Amino acid sequence: MYALYDWLTRAALNLADPYVHGDGDPPATQVWPYLKSHLRPLRWVLMLSVLVTAIAASIEVWLIGYAGRLIDMLADTAPSDIWQDHSLSLMGAAVMVILIRPVSQFARHSVNDIGLQCNAANLFRWRAHDHLTNQSVGWFQDDMAGRTASRLVLMGNYATDVIYHSLNAVAFGFVYMIGVVTFMAGTDIRLALPLFIWLALYVTLMVLIVPRMVRSMETFMASKSALLGVVVDTFSNFDTISLFAKRQDIEDEHRQSLEETRKTLFQARQISVGMRTVTVWLEGVIIVGFVGYGIWLWSQGAASIGLVSAAVALSLRITTMADWVSEAVWSIFQQVGSVREALRSISQPLAIPALPDAPDLKINGGAITIQKARHHYGKGRGGLDGIDLQIGPGEKVGLVGPSGAGKSTLVNLILRFYDLEDGQITIDGQDIRAVDQQSLRSAFGMVSQQAALLNRSVRDNLTIGQVGLTQDQIEAAAREAKAHEFICDLRDSKGRTGYDAHVGERGVKLSGGQRQRIALARVILKDAPILILDEATSALDSEVEAEIQTSLKQVMRDKTVIAIAHRLSTIAEMDRIVVVDDGRIVETGTHRDLLAADRLYAQLWNRQSGGFIGD
Repeated sequence: MYALYDWLTRAALNLADPYVHGDGDPPATQVWPYLKSHLRPLRWVLMLSVLVTAIAASIEVWLIGYAGRLIDMLADTAPSDIWQDHSLSLMGAAVMVILIRPVSQFARHSVNDIGLQCNAANLFRWRAHDHLTNQSVGWFQDDMAGRTASRLVLMGNYATDVIYHSLNAVAFGFVYMIGVVTFMAGTDIRLALPLFIWLALYVTLMVLIVPRMVRSMETFMASKSALLGVVVDTFSNFDTISLFAKRQDIEDEHRQSLEETRKTLFQARQISVGMRTVTVWLEGVIIVGFVGYGIWLWSQGAASIGLVSAAVALSLRITTMADWVSEAVWSIFQQVGSVREALRSISQPLAIPALPDAPDLKINGGAITIQKARHHYGKGRGGLDGIDLQIGPGEKVGLVGPSGAGKSTLVNLILRFYDLEDGQITIDGQDIRAVDQQSLRSAFGMVSQQAALLNRSVRDNLTIGQVGLTQDQIEAAAREAKAHEFICDLRDSKGRTGYDAHVGERGVKLSGGQRQRIALARVILKDAPILILDEATSALDSEVEAEIQTSLKQVMRDKTVIAIAHRLSTIAEMDRIVVVDDGRIVETGTHRDLLAADRLYAQLWNRQSGGFIGD
């Protein structure tokens, strides 16, 4: 029996494929067009959902109507003749109640709860993830990662709830209303009059209340999202918060965010309470209308006692359904507000859209040419202000300058984390804006000062984006980066050790030096032709740094290298040093040439007491 149940429910799950890519266009910015754009992969399950819901509703109406006929049957038939005269009718009703009704409800819930909800939620998440992972790195730096991730995951729930409740409320309610009108009109068309009056009042209530409901829920969801952003920001930087902020200040800020959320929720719930109160009054209208008019017809001899009983049952069922529809409508527009709020992240157009059929970058030496590069992050100031730089194949270039001079901006533009506002960057003669972005990034290896890691195992962090690496290759790279020994000593909270140990969010369970050594081992494994070192040894002590420098020389061999450093001793032996200040190149030359020029580089060097390795 379980095998059959499992087969049927899995068949419901397979009614749709939730992993179908979109058409490549940015997601719609409005709720209903956004939902509509996701319906095609769900079309069969949606049609089946309407069908089985309509069947289930029809059976419910039939059941109440049969209950009225049963009462008339019992009233008009002698007890001794009931089975002889009505055995087939009673057995048919029993089959309907015991077999057909449960089967219809099973079909309805399987299609809706499994076929629709399981697949629709993942479809929305899949396409949102597909779009967001095509955004530039710079785009992610402009918003909170926790809030964006929350919007992506919850979008699946929000959008699916809108579709689910819309289908069920509309399909079930529509079929139920038609069934009730048909049943009542079969006896006396005037008996359906209370239903029409109630329905007119109910629709009027929805038209008046729904727009206010939408606005209030949108305001509430915006405040809730802001609350989430504050909490994520606080927890992500809790070490800094704990060090600088007073606990009372933390509580006051959180209390203010909570109070703003409470106020907006109160305004939404005010509307909800009013709507539900009026709905209860409307329920009284339908009960009095159905039952009172049915009793009057019975007193005039125009209706049977069974019809009156059915009217009572129908009025109670309609009031229950009205409550359910009200809850469904409330849920729909609550989730519409949530979807609209989530679309602020998910529907943004790509900051750096991919060119269709863009060719892969072909590396032939790794020469980098930068011409009149300008980028001010859309602010008109800061960043780069017209840089020309030629880096030859295999050349090792140090990039130095005061903080905010534009060094990191230049690296971000070469990696195309941002697009140039003006100018051009080419690699081996190929404009980086005209090649496939993934192939561009695959040509680079990078070790940065922060060296953030994924909350996965050490092995996963070392081999990210690469397959087929053996344990010997992984360990060899770790040894070269002076990381193997401390990796072998790692043990996480779940007892995993060594290369299987997890490193925590952004590698928080490791020291800065350990993270940098793992990042260096990762670059060694990638073996990309162009290497970027952004303060790559800044978190290391002098002894380990001296060992790493030897490994770095080996890693840099035959590669084009750009090394950013504030500790000038780490780049003194580069082929050439480029000095950047205020978004412009102000000096270029070897270490000795720049010292002899006695300009900005010499000033920076002298401030560091002549460096740490001597001249």
